[in-house]
Amino acid sequence: MRGRARELAPPRGLHLTCYCADCQAFADYLGKRETQLDDWGGSAIVQIAPARIELSEGAEHLACMRLSEGGLMRWYAGCCNTAIANTMAKAAVPFTGMYVHFIDPDFDAGERDALLGPSRANVNGRALSGTDAPVKVDAFPVRVIGRSLLNIARSWRRNEHWPSPFFDADGEPRATPTVLSTAERDALRVHQAQ
Repeated sequence: MRGRARELAPPRGLHLTCYCADCQAFADYLGKRETQLDDWGGSAIVQIAPARIELSEGAEHLACMRLSEGGLMRWYAGCCNTAIANTMAKAAVPFTGMYVHFIDPDFDAGERDALLGPSRANVNGRALSGTDAPVKVDAFPVRVIGRSLLNIARSWRRNEHWPSPFFDADGEPRATPTVLSTAERDALRVHQAQ
């Protein structure tokens, strides 16, 4: 799968690291914990509008899953189980949390920060792995939440929900999501606790 994304750096893009249990469960679902997550269970993500993402090759491999019926749409390449992005269930919301690893799996920290700007926050730290993790998690990152909402509002005004690599012109997902059962989701969470 190949593509391109535009305007990833601030102020249009928002680079952060998420340590939530759901991002970790997604990595486990794909069998990619070692490559998708940092040493403490974090996913590097850049938030951008879907209209700034284009899949130029391999779009037929696009796949989607949800950890629950009401959960985020979690997109990945079905051919190699590489995480691509998270979106809301409604195509009209111009929000995409694209996994930095999908942009370039071989980024070192300097290259990543030069392209995306430095990570603005470490969020959702309840699932942070390791008691000695040298990661400071922002309990309630007001500035980051404000920046994210401002970016979504600006993208809404610019109609940047469309075109989307994830939804068609009728707002339907380009791949039918697999929705995990409670038992399947719990099995992934047991794996996280080990």
